[in-house]
Amino acid sequence: MRKEKRSLLAQAAVCAALILLTGCAGQKERLEKEEAYRTIGIQAMEAGDYEKAMEAFNNALTQVKGLGANEMDICYYKAAAQFAAGSYQDAIETYNALLESDDQNSDAYFLRGCVYLKSNESEKALADYEQAVRYAKDDAIYLVIYKSLDGAGYEKEADAYLEEALEKKVGRKAENYTVRGRIYLLKEEYPKAAEALAKAVEKGDAQANLFLAQAYEGMGDEKSAQSCIDAYIKEHPDSSVACNQSGIREMEAGNYKEAIAQFTKGLSMEEVTNEQELRSNLIAAYEYSGDFTKAKELMQAYVEDYPQDLDAQREYWFLGKNRDEEKQKK
Repeated sequence: MRKEKRSLLAQAAVCAALILLTGCAGQKERLEKEEAYRTIGIQAMEAGDYEKAMEAFNNALTQVKGLGANEMDICYYKAAAQFAAGSYQDAIETYNALLESDDQNSDAYFLRGCVYLKSNESEKALADYEQAVRYAKDDAIYLVIYKSLDGAGYEKEADAYLEEALEKKVGRKAENYTVRGRIYLLKEEYPKAAEALAKAVEKGDAQANLFLAQAYEGMGDEKSAQSCIDAYIKEHPDSSVACNQSGIREMEAGNYKEAIAQFTKGLSMEEVTNEQELRSNLIAAYEYSGDFTKAKELMQAYVEDYPQDLDAQREYWFLGKNRDEEKQKK
């Protein structure tokens, strides 16, 4: 009897182990499918196929129950695809789901606010921005909110966020001083910006050198500005800033092909901190090389992205005129 009982217990243990192993294998397979669909979705977004991206992200989210870190990441991608496709209400619902999971999610509040702003629901947007500030882990939130509001034409509300940030006591970390310095840059208070950004550099934020250079340029101190850029390049020799400086040197030497290669390399990097300057210099390099057709093509896209650059608008007209003259010669 005891032998039979032990035998039954052993069989039960084996069955339990098999069930557990099967469950683990099934879970692993679902996670692999989730990641595969996520990858498909990201690739579709990069290709501009937002419908396919949304479908892939939905498939990814059906693989695993619950909303863990991976699933939240997929939700962010899904909402971005919905927003890019113009499905604003769907994007809002996705952010709603994220906030139901975590009602102190600063990023979700900010991003939902951006969708509301795009949907001309400014009151809801401002309410979400307030919540984003409330739960944000650092003051950088003020900069992104400012950019969002200012870009949508809400200059007064945007400026109010800058003032609110400056009223707060500055923290002790380097990034606190960097944010404060960047705010002063936006307000064109260059001496105050330089003071804060120099402190950020002193505390170890090498990237603050780039903003400090802008402050010095604002004060007309080109020598100090270049020193800041050189200091940044020393810390980041393979950065987009380094490529830009190398391209400028090649262009000054008349090596336009090499200059084009350097500016293009800078723009193709994963992190580009000086996109506008690189694009402007790339256009100039093509122009100096005599390729007015390519220069005009790039300039057309540039003026659409940076309409506030009036010099570029005039240059665009010049390139068009120059191209017409070239055609007449032929």
